[in-house]
Amino acid sequence: MRRTVRRYLCGVGAATRAVVVGLVGCALLLLASGSPTAFSTPAVDSCTVFAVKQRDTVYLGNNEDYPYAESAYWVDPGEEGEYDVFYFGLDDLRPRGGVNDKGLCYDATGLPEALLNRHYELTPLKIHFPILALRNCSTVEEVIALALSYDWGRHMRYQALFADATGDAVVISPGFDGELAFTRKSEGNAYLIATNFNLGEKYYGEYPCERYDTVAVMLEKTKTDTDLTVELCRDVLAAVDQSEADAYTLYSTITDPVEGLVYVYYLRQFQKGVVLDVAELLETGEAAYSMRALFPVSLVTRAEAAIPEEPADVRLHVATALLLVAAAVAVVRIEMAGRRSHPRSRPASRRWHRVPASRSTLLRGQH
Repeated sequence: MRRTVRRYLCGVGAATRAVVVGLVGCALLLLASGSPTAFSTPAVDSCTVFAVKQRDTVYLGNNEDYPYAESAYWVDPGEEGEYDVFYFGLDDLRPRGGVNDKGLCYDATGLPEALLNRHYELTPLKIHFPILALRNCSTVEEVIALALSYDWGRHMRYQALFADATGDAVVISPGFDGELAFTRKSEGNAYLIATNFNLGEKYYGEYPCERYDTVAVMLEKTKTDTDLTVELCRDVLAAVDQSEADAYTLYSTITDPVEGLVYVYYLRQFQKGVVLDVAELLETGEAAYSMRALFPVSLVTRAEAAIPEEPADVRLHVATALLLVAAAVAVVRIEMAGRRSHPRSRPASRRWHRVPASRSTLLRGQH
């Protein structure tokens, strides 16, 4: 490779070499400085989810951390024999969390992709599992049984935390052995946390995790002398919110499966929350709503103004760098093609004359 490049550059003029070196240099600088993750795997979503119980009080808290996009919530009326579900997520209306009319709620966090063992003897899972679970289950035990009845395919890149109105909770994630892993919340006053390392194999993902440790310290107090309240859960979410362009806290929710309420906070504005009644929303039938419309215009304006600009897309940097390299190659090829079509004049070849043998002898004799 090095010899090929040297041969190309040696065959062109100094001006062309300068242009080529400049173009390639710009390409390398673009790749090196355009994005810190240009040569690495993109980070998974930096979401934080927890379920906590104290006596008869149960909450599921969530920070949805993602590059900026419009947030939404919507109602999915169940078909005959299914439960009605209230979802929240982004404007693509792909559920990122939700609660059904029985109080079963969930949220999920992203993980690096993991391989699963196939179970061809089971029914293939053709729908996002949390959707299936909220349509058909009312308790965590039912969720676990449902999960074990399906073949989940070959890949899994998330873990889902489910909690029910009794305070039971579980995180379903890919296990180290290729099977589903079920991490259960301890009985009684306890909590369960999920961030972006796999609870089934903690060294797979972002471990150790400062957000996980912060939540654990704050929720540990509910086992002793601190009352479990919405305000405490709000403070926990505020303590681990994210402010980077590629991982910004778009919204935060605290679901109360006992009372059927969801507390919503928009773009890290924890000083102003909105309370949604799940039963009232489910009565409206199938509908979707913008989350920003829940809040005063002044709050939305202030919150959106604080969002940092997104870094340039890595793919754009790579594409531009490739174009620069292609341009450098094209410059070299054009000049070399021009030289072939207009060759320089060359000096006449030297003619060697055979010296007669007699003269050769004569010349030798003159020495």
